[in-house]
Amino acid sequence: MEYKVFSRKYRPQTFDEIVGQDHISQTLQKAITSDRISHAYLFTGSRGIGKTTTARILAKSLNCLDPDGVNPCNECQNCKEITAGNSVNVIEIDGASNRGIDEVRELRENVKYPPSNANYRVFIIDEVHMLTNPAFNALLKTLEEPPDHVIFIFATTEPVKVPETILSRCQRYDFHRIPVSTLVKQLNYIADQEGIEVSDDILTLIAKKADGAMRDAESLLDQIVAFSDEKVDPDKAKQVLGLIDYEYYLKIGELIRDQNQKELLFSAEEIFNKGVELGEFFTGLSEHFRNIMIAKKADSVDMLDLPGNVKEMYMEEAQEWQFEDLLRLIQLLSEAHSQLKSAVNQRTHLEFTLLRMGTMDRTVTIQEIIDKFQGGTATKNSNTKSTTASKSKRPWKNSSSKNSSKKNLKTKTNKSKSNKKKDKSQKKLKKVEKDWPDVKKKIAQRKPSVSNFLDQCEIDFKNNQNNIVLRFHTKNKVGYQTVNSNIGIIKTIIQNLYGLRVGINCTYSDDVQINHADTSKLDEVTNKISDEFDGEIIL
Repeated sequence: MEYKVFSRKYRPQTFDEIVGQDHISQTLQKAITSDRISHAYLFTGSRGIGKTTTARILAKSLNCLDPDGVNPCNECQNCKEITAGNSVNVIEIDGASNRGIDEVRELRENVKYPPSNANYRVFIIDEVHMLTNPAFNALLKTLEEPPDHVIFIFATTEPVKVPETILSRCQRYDFHRIPVSTLVKQLNYIADQEGIEVSDDILTLIAKKADGAMRDAESLLDQIVAFSDEKVDPDKAKQVLGLIDYEYYLKIGELIRDQNQKELLFSAEEIFNKGVELGEFFTGLSEHFRNIMIAKKADSVDMLDLPGNVKEMYMEEAQEWQFEDLLRLIQLLSEAHSQLKSAVNQRTHLEFTLLRMGTMDRTVTIQEIIDKFQGGTATKNSNTKSTTASKSKRPWKNSSSKNSSKKNLKTKTNKSKSNKKKDKSQKKLKKVEKDWPDVKKKIAQRKPSVSNFLDQCEIDFKNNQNNIVLRFHTKNKVGYQTVNSNIGIIKTIIQNLYGLRVGINCTYSDDVQINHADTSKLDEVTNKISDEFDGEIIL
């Protein structure tokens, strides 16, 4: 048998098979049931989302000799001829190649003839916006006074280019981009029908790349199946289609946060050499930061159209970022994307963009400024006031909001997929507990104030949960705030030393012993910085 690509083989043939456009298929079915058929329809929307397919199904439903309710039978002569594209009653016209007035005049002559063994003659004009103005004017007269047996269905990706005189005489139906979850469901169905083994992660990446177009998603699946046979190899699939997974965007994000310019340059080289389309990369990285931003601001990932394991990853990553920084990164990526076409050298443009993101300043807490002024001198205090300043060139790390003293940050731990993995993680956490003095020394090298404030809290290692709880006395707000705003540093150091991702919670308690210290020096520094930077005292 002749091989059919997936986009043709699984093309919907009834209203019930249309995917992702329920609002349109249901409306058209009700119109057929109530015999309220318009003489002209306008189907609008991006490519590959079902406009022409729906037009054919509508034409078959109206001319079917033995309909199944409002759905065509797809067995009668009329249905088969329309499906094959050789029906004399359903004429499909490409507006891009038949855009002149002569072609429209010929069409006007054809509409005079009645249908043969059918109810209607249906004219489907694809990309109707490509018609010339004289052609639209010639078509207008027919639309004003159409014969009873004629129906026009116009399809376009750019309705703004269709004259108002034409739009006003059509029933308009706006087709939506198909959600990722819906695309993945349909791709899974095709894979099952074809006996293909492919992971949901790969299907999700395909759906993302398809940008809401079912035809594109099916074509991409067809391509990787042809390359991988019955079992799709994830790495090969990513290589063939130029797909970038979430883990890679996570890696780029961490390099930006750590201001690792050297590794960012290596990443730019890798991206360019692999032939990744830079527009898609900028879009994907922007979406990555957008997902983090939503998870952080909404404190939820329910609105992210992603697999469950990826949602959990973004919920954890949100704890490492500051909301305002995410906004600036997304804006920068938007600018980089818009300037891509005019860039003299795209490789240089990619490198410049990543380095620019990796050197951006951010708003920081006063405690970081204090550390700089004191030159790393250890400072202990339980009641010192703090303020905020801007324009620091220190590496990006997590900074808490002003409400962090009222609301505990919630972190999630990775759920072990097996008991063996869980036992291994618990052993690593016990090792962290045993080596805690050495861990604090590493923290002191990067953040002396954090290390010293850790001496003022009680530490509880919850081995069965991969979680560390840091309890401060209720009056030690400065200690709590300083450590809580730098949880990312502690987690990163533990991960680098032990290969373990842990959750860290800071809490208050009246039962914690207060470590009294001389605060006069810190008060003096705080007041000095507050005056110099015109800071606002918030505690």
